[in-house]
Amino acid sequence: MKRGAEAYFAAGWIAFGAAVLAGSWRMDRLESLHINPWSAPGLMPGVLGALMILFGAALGFRALRQRAEQDDADASSAPRVILAIVLCFGYAAGLLGHGLPFWLTSAAFILVAILCFRWLDRDAATPDMARLAASSAAIALGAAFAIGLLFEQVFLVRLP
Repeated sequence: MKRGAEAYFAAGWIAFGAAVLAGSWRMDRLESLHINPWSAPGLMPGVLGALMILFGAALGFRALRQRAEQDDADASSAPRVILAIVLCFGYAAGLLGHGLPFWLTSAAFILVAILCFRWLDRDAATPDMARLAASSAAIALGAAFAIGLLFEQVFLVRLP
């Protein structure tokens, strides 16, 4: 990544997060229907917008601190970004809502993502792949269960 690019990305994430937060604040809260406030349509986008602002600010502070010390390791981030985009679009367009239960598709996505990124980070001292796959599967199943539980019990959203 070129010098100063992190600062531009930080500003972009902060601006996008602010737009999402503003849009979610303007959404109808369905108060006339007397729904549970935790299931209001703008709640989740608002939380995500606030988190984008928070993480964008953290990225901006990091960029300011490390402005003088830019190493060449950032040049390898392009394949990681492309991989993340491909995995996310594959999950959203190919897996989600096509017959399989949400927990299973989410667990599969998380497992593949973890394995792909761990494979990119591998080195000669990498532990055996069976142990790596087992720990990745445990993380994927736990995360998929927690995400499903959060959406169904807290946000009261019926998942496919």
